[in-house]
Amino acid sequence: MEVSRIGLGTQPIGYFERETGMQTIRKALDQGINLMDTAPVYGDGRAEEILGETIKDYDREEIVISSKTGMEKVNGKSVRNASPKLMEKTLKQSLKRLGTDHIDIFHIHWPDPLYPVEETARFMGKLRDEGTIRAIGVSNFSSEQIYDFCRYAEVNVCQPPYNVFEREIEVGVLPFCQKNGITLMAYRSLCQGLLTGKMRQDADFREHPVKKADPKFQPPRYRQYLEAVDRIDRFIREKHGRTVLDLAIQWILGYDNTIALWGGWKPEHMEPVNDVFGWQPDQETRDRVIEIIKRTVKDPVGPGFLAPSTR
Repeated sequence: MEVSRIGLGTQPIGYFERETGMQTIRKALDQGINLMDTAPVYGDGRAEEILGETIKDYDREEIVISSKTGMEKVNGKSVRNASPKLMEKTLKQSLKRLGTDHIDIFHIHWPDPLYPVEETARFMGKLRDEGTIRAIGVSNFSSEQIYDFCRYAEVNVCQPPYNVFEREIEVGVLPFCQKNGITLMAYRSLCQGLLTGKMRQDADFREHPVKKADPKFQPPRYRQYLEAVDRIDRFIREKHGRTVLDLAIQWILGYDNTIALWGGWKPEHMEPVNDVFGWQPDQETRDRVIEIIKRTVKDPVGPGFLAPSTR
């Protein structure tokens, strides 16, 4: 599959106004983005519905749809369940919402420690052999978990959280994928908008489903992260004539066989997409950015808060 290096992350589209979401998807396609990443849990299927409604006006074969499985609602909360029975059920629901007969990249959303990985992997392999899905993905898996999965089915894509502030995968997952030819599709590339350089201290996140749960957006950490963004932005502008947003995306695309997911829910969020190309940060620049973060963010926190419960 020919896939754009930047994909549209549709999670926020599942929580905002439908027409605005459709305009955002159209804008992304106009910008040359052909990869649309979604999931049933994004707005309880709403993101998939909006995506499916929008792409009716386009050639389906020109669009690469990435979606997920392995989650269910229990008492109003999303929990892990990677059983073939549940995966088959949610796949049918996703296909209906998306208005398609196949999903190009199908991910296990989170590893399920309560279900044998062999059965999960073999079922995914069966779906690929049948043509219902075209590629197998694993999301939020460690390198050890990917290795175990690969014993029973080939993994084509890995989708972890990865950005300038959340670099845990640089030890383990990233080198494993690079060594084994697995495409790495990074989500949280812009760290929920922190790395756009446009967030302000007085922002109100009470209505945002992810930001309000993210420790980075709560005092006193939020001020520290904003200061780090400001310092990085000034450094990148002085050294390269670029912005912190350009750095955030190229931090990921500087590696081979990687994709950066760009989340957005307004068409204007997609405007800068093509401006980030044409350069890459060298190792000296990367080292300086890491140094700025270490000096500025006194109480760093990773993406661990995202992990859902097991059944």
